[in-house]
Amino acid sequence: MSHPGFPRDRRGAPTPARHARTAWAWGLVLLACLAVASGRAGQTVYRVIGPGGEVSYTDTPPEQGQVEAIELKDANTQPALEVSGKEGQAAQSPANPYSRVEITSPENDATILPDQLSVVVQLELEPPLQGGHSVQFFLDGEPQGMPAAATTIALGELYRGTRTILAEVLDQSGTVITQSNVVAIHVKRHSVKHPSVKASPPKPKPSPK
Repeated sequence: MSHPGFPRDRRGAPTPARHARTAWAWGLVLLACLAVASGRAGQTVYRVIGPGGEVSYTDTPPEQGQVEAIELKDANTQPALEVSGKEGQAAQSPANPYSRVEITSPENDATILPDQLSVVVQLELEPPLQGGHSVQFFLDGEPQGMPAAATTIALGELYRGTRTILAEVLDQSGTVITQSNVVAIHVKRHSVKHPSVKASPPKPKPSPK
């Protein structure tokens, strides 16, 4: 069966020109394979034309046949990127052994009456606080005291307005393992005109010289 796209002789066989084009195409493929396999700059391959006009490629020059040396171009390589030790350590977070980390007292959206001067915060953990771990409490995002192996803290001197409470659990190196829910409380305080609020006594005037 003949193909209309290729020239044929009278017997239907491919012409010598067709043989040449086919050999050249296969030669390009072989060159590419040799270049990838070698991966070295300045690699030399040889184009060999045999007695019957057949073309082949090799990396070892033969003793017979017409030989043409072809110098391959340098391989295009890119060195691998290195990750610094600090970045690798920062990507690793400590394992969280706690299934529950919750501030249970005071309740969220609780109102603190004017006569209540301090609030006791209770953090519940499941399982209980592990050895070497500590808790840091926050009021309005500000740390309250130093981290300690305690799940209770008393917060005093609360001024009026809505305040937020949060707790974080830290490991021995001070890295945050997990954090609690955020609890909002609404602190009420007497007006300065309220009878229970005592006015500050006036400061004594300096005696004339």
